[in-house]
Amino acid sequence: MATITKRGNTYRIRTSCGYDVNGKQVVKSTTYKPQPGMSDKAIEKEVNRQAVLFEEQCKLGQSVTAAKFETFAGEWFRDYAELKLKRNTICSYHSIKKRIYAALGYIRIDKITPLDIQRFVSSLVADGLATSNVKRHVRLVSVILSYAVKKRILTYNPCSTVDYPKAPEQERDFYTVEEVRHLLELLRNEGEEAKPFAMFFTLAAYTGCRRGELSGLEWKDVDFDNDIITISRAYYYDTYRREYFTDTPKTKKSRRSLKLPTKVMETLKEFKEWQDKQREICGDSWVETDRLFTQWNGEPMRTKKPAEYLAKLSERTGIRRVNIHSFRHFHASALINSGIDVVTVQTALGHSTAAITLSIYSHAFNSAQTRAMEAIANVINL
Repeated sequence: MATITKRGNTYRIRTSCGYDVNGKQVVKSTTYKPQPGMSDKAIEKEVNRQAVLFEEQCKLGQSVTAAKFETFAGEWFRDYAELKLKRNTICSYHSIKKRIYAALGYIRIDKITPLDIQRFVSSLVADGLATSNVKRHVRLVSVILSYAVKKRILTYNPCSTVDYPKAPEQERDFYTVEEVRHLLELLRNEGEEAKPFAMFFTLAAYTGCRRGELSGLEWKDVDFDNDIITISRAYYYDTYRREYFTDTPKTKKSRRSLKLPTKVMETLKEFKEWQDKQREICGDSWVETDRLFTQWNGEPMRTKKPAEYLAKLSERTGIRRVNIHSFRHFHASALINSGIDVVTVQTALGHSTAAITLSIYSHAFNSAQTRAMEAIANVINL
């Protein structure tokens, strides 16, 4: 039975958890502080409830900790994330933890309530963050608190009841077929400096690969005999450690082989011949990495370089500017509009499930289905 001792305006709750291997009684304690304005009767009721909860936690083997969220999150990064998660995921988490620590870092993890999480969501919305980005922040909080539940530090995850604002429907901004053709034509006429970028954006449009996947391509991934390229790695920039690194692609399904048109493969052959000449010009200064996209001396090209080049080209020529990921959306849209089924689109994009593909491109699939129904109506012509 837990004992309750009043100490000023707080209450100490103590309970026995049995005996250790040396026969010494193990006693655990926690402190409860009533909220301002509570009546004596309400305090008595709540402190008894806290005592029962605390005793149940101890019986279940749960350890009650006074660690603040920021401290516990640091331990989670060290003891779990660094051992279990992909480096790119950890890097993404580090990039958003500052906001989280500012809002929740000072609160003991066993004192964080669903209302605290909801207020955090409201603050992110007030700061102008998109719903997807709000969810990204809360997801990290939830992952850390779920770890605390798994380790029996908490009994439940307060993120489980959070409500999100409804995200406004937004049209994805990507090039039309005519714009892609125009861009690739511009790049072909840009001269020697533009050759790597012409090849990069050609593959981006024809494969729908992620930026990191294209940056990680090596010549051994290219099968010229069968017109196939294999995606088996990705190249990223770690904003936390400020260095580049190579890792596996985003998901298991992201490891894939893609059949390319013969014309694209011929362009790849020409690009390899051009790169081989660059290697000869550099001589001993060339660093052999086997990468398709390199700097002048053979070292891997910085992942932001294609976007920077596209921005400068846009300023110079007036072509509409989009982000690199938009080429992935262009590719997906082109497949869907051509009547390709969702599973094939999923495989091409390297999504882990078809449900993800449907959720991202539901509007495109709905539009394609509408056109299909209209075509059937025209054929039957009742």
